[in-house]
Amino acid sequence: MKSIFFIIVTLLTVNLSLAHKTYVSIANMEYNSKVKQIEVSLKLTAHDFEHVLKAKFNKHYHIENIADTSRVGLYIQNYIKLHFKVFSEQKQCSFKYIGKEVNVRDELYFYFTFSNVINPKNILVNNTFLFELFKKQQNIIHYKYANQTKSVTLVVSNPKMKITHK
Repeated sequence: MKSIFFIIVTLLTVNLSLAHKTYVSIANMEYNSKVKQIEVSLKLTAHDFEHVLKAKFNKHYHIENIADTSRVGLYIQNYIKLHFKVFSEQKQCSFKYIGKEVNVRDELYFYFTFSNVINPKNILVNNTFLFELFKKQQNIIHYKYANQTKSVTLVVSNPKMKITHK
């Protein structure tokens, strides 16, 4: 009986140690002056985003197995479009999804662009990724324009911020 109790306690301890208490996404954004668009790579933990799919479809998905053209893949693209927005001169920039990848460390990368950027020196970024699931979610954004990078951190209580380059 003691050995069963020990096994249960050990399994619970291991399971709790695997669950992380910090939720962070990191967006690297760079203005490409040749094509006049902002290019974005957004990194987060794959299993954190899989909670979004579980909440929507009531089914567990491994995101690396989802085709971009499937119903779930199209939902993912729409989720990104709704939760990550860029504005220039009070006008929303046009979103274009490029793709996704998951590496062996369970890091999920989404790639997308924003065009119709009127003033790339001055943008407003609104990133509410995973805020509906994780109240301690932090969305860090690094924006590079003309060899200068500015960084901001967005949280549930402050989901948007202006980034200005001189």
